[in-house]
Amino acid sequence: MTIYNVLNNFKKFIEEVARNERLLTKTNQSKMPQIKLGYLEDNEYGEEKEDFPYIVIRYLKDQVSEESATVNIKVLFGVYSEDSEGWMDILHCMELIKREILKKQNFDFYTVELPIKCTIPEEQPFPNFIGTMELDLTIPRIEIEGDEEPWPA
Repeated sequence: MTIYNVLNNFKKFIEEVARNERLLTKTNQSKMPQIKLGYLEDNEYGEEKEDFPYIVIRYLKDQVSEESATVNIKVLFGVYSEDSEGWMDILHCMELIKREILKKQNFDFYTVELPIKCTIPEEQPFPNFIGTMELDLTIPRIEIEGDEEPWPA
């Protein structure tokens, strides 16, 4: 089990949750948010790119101890709004995902630990709006193979 597999599995979960969501784009169309791992792609030609709306799942750090292994991720939300109400679209997306996580919490090979931390910064890059959700996931710990005790007593 790798952290990449966990992130990919979580991405599929988010895609399923957001499949019916439609949010405004800069070209005044309505579409499902693009869901990416890591980072949004740069536009190499300097043209304005249609990035919004988006949900990006980003690895922050991981930790392994004698008892467990955890990975810390951040989910970034971005929407476009022609008025000052874009923060409500961010809040709606965060609440939708948080509600579905709390219904399930234990996934195939990882568990989402509480608390789930959500933030909408006070300063927003109008007409774009952003927010974040930070999660800790407990994942399987890799065991040492062989006859030896994996951790000294």
